[in-house]
Amino acid sequence: MRVCWICSSDKFVDAHHYDCLKGKLSPETVPLCRRCHTTYHVWGVGAFSPDTTEKALEVENKRREILRLLPVGHPFYPVYRGDLSPMKLEDVRRSGYWYKKWHITPPSRSERKKPSRGIKVRIPREPALSGEDWLKEHLADYTPEEIAALTIEVACNGRWLPPVSVVAERGTVKTLIRKSDGD
Repeated sequence: MRVCWICSSDKFVDAHHYDCLKGKLSPETVPLCRRCHTTYHVWGVGAFSPDTTEKALEVENKRREILRLLPVGHPFYPVYRGDLSPMKLEDVRRSGYWYKKWHITPPSRSERKKPSRGIKVRIPREPALSGEDWLKEHLADYTPEEIAALTIEVACNGRWLPPVSVVAERGTVKTLIRKSDGD
């Protein structure tokens, strides 16, 4: 008799392929009941109960391990280039509903903060030029040429990138960050 790896149920247990998100790349499977199988595929590790989260993390980390071994020329390699490092319990994202359902006090905002990629933005002008009140007050203070001359500076991974004009086309800062990540 097969038993679900996550919740130990023996009802409607199927074989779950570890790497089945974009096709079966490995013959390795783990037995999961249909409830855990569906939960894993639809909602991810963050939807499991507090007592089954560690088992679900083992399944996720095994999947990541298999996908890390893909060769560079594999057809699915570009799909899985994201972060495939082993996931820890503190990396699991929970919804407000999840905390309410399991009667757990959610962590404070500072504890839930995502890890930073090391991107800082510095606007070299004091005080800050933003907000509706500021706009109403200073709308006629600057000429279009002066506005075009305003710049922001962005630091990524400890290096300051070239200043970017505030009127630059949308996506310029993202492009600079991607280029600096590639260097």
